[in-house]
Amino acid sequence: MKLQSIQALRGVAALLVVLMHLRVLEAKSIADNGLSEPGIIGGLFTNGYAGVDLFFVISGFIMVYVTRNTAPGARAAIEFLFARITRIYPVWWAFAGAVTLYMIAAYGLPADNADWANATGGQPAASYLLKSFLLIPQSEFPILNVGWTLIHEVYFYLVFTLLLLAPRGWLPALLAGWAVIVTAGALLGLSSHNATNLVTLIFHPMTLEFLLGAAAGLAVTNGLVWRSGLLTLLATLWLLIALGYQGEETVFLLEWGRVFWFGLPAALLVYAAAGLDFENRHIWLFPALAGALVMIALYLLTGADGTSSEEARRAATLLTVTVGGVAMLIIIWFGWLLGQGAPERLNRTRSFFRHLLNGAVKLGDWSFALYLSHLIVLSALRLVFGMLGRSDALAPLFRLGHPGLMDNLVFAVTGLVLTLLTSWLSYRMYEQPLTILFGRLRKTMFHRDQPQPAPA
Repeated sequence: MKLQSIQALRGVAALLVVLMHLRVLEAKSIADNGLSEPGIIGGLFTNGYAGVDLFFVISGFIMVYVTRNTAPGARAAIEFLFARITRIYPVWWAFAGAVTLYMIAAYGLPADNADWANATGGQPAASYLLKSFLLIPQSEFPILNVGWTLIHEVYFYLVFTLLLLAPRGWLPALLAGWAVIVTAGALLGLSSHNATNLVTLIFHPMTLEFLLGAAAGLAVTNGLVWRSGLLTLLATLWLLIALGYQGEETVFLLEWGRVFWFGLPAALLVYAAAGLDFENRHIWLFPALAGALVMIALYLLTGADGTSSEEARRAATLLTVTVGGVAMLIIIWFGWLLGQGAPERLNRTRSFFRHLLNGAVKLGDWSFALYLSHLIVLSALRLVFGMLGRSDALAPLFRLGHPGLMDNLVFAVTGLVLTLLTSWLSYRMYEQPLTILFGRLRKTMFHRDQPQPAPA
């Protein structure tokens, strides 16, 4: 059973990160041009890095869900690890390799000059690249910096593989024990806002987000589904409140703060959305989406973002969550009225929503490629805008910071279209064929000894 709501949330998580980086690169280009106008992307997307927290929660949920019928033992554990490793590394190597080739072209070989030293933090280039490609913690971000999250993912996979060796009934206690160990180590000062070595990786509080997702997975797979529609609405409001109210990034935020601000509402949202999948009540996603879009647009119109004063963020958040909540209620009320008086129109609405959900699911399918490719695409686009913007004739369209919104709008729309197109092509032409190939290889390796059903 493919969990459509969860897959759609993967797409939402990736888009949050894309929009955040689009905003950052837009602001850098405006500054490089010696201008100071605000970018077109702001508001809640200032804190779009919360998409990573949502990713981690989804990852924990999926690990529990896909192994719900797995028998304990070494064979099943190794098969699980094989499936996850072949899902991550080949795609990562493609994009990390592209950045490596760019750096070789830009900085030259041998990799012993100042530019390479600046990129590697003074480490030998060979060691830095090896750790980057293997996703091993080190003092600097990997060659493609979004890969820092994959270092955490690989760690999650390795530990969860060990948990699969034990009887399934032990899993709740083992996950709870893991949470206690992480919490204790972090409180003892063994963590850091960046996982620069094995110790800081093991005790990083963001692991608790993975465990929150695993707890949601345990609840759902054991049939503990409660008020999924209502909880989806409340979790959506909670997460948007966190996105709106959270301000300056601090060391606390990058460790424990992310768990409290974003991990908890993300876990509730994943639990509720999975419940909608199990109960086939996806229609509840429609008022959640409507309320979210109203809140995002209204918060943007207030002019507040993560850099605004606490008072401004609080006022904007209170206003937008109130209006967003009312919008959700209006959608539910109209849905009820249509169901009572014009059920045929409601059915046509359901058909439209089904197409919308299918589109979001496809975006979720592309989400890994989208996450890995977007910085490459947007950075290249920024260079193109920088070159074209030098021309006064082209300045209204390509010189970011030029008076008016046209330059900002062109950059934002072009950036989104190109990143989506790149992720779709990467998924269809590289990631999906590899997934099929490794899926067949996994069946050959781990299921060839199983008896085949007799022909009909």
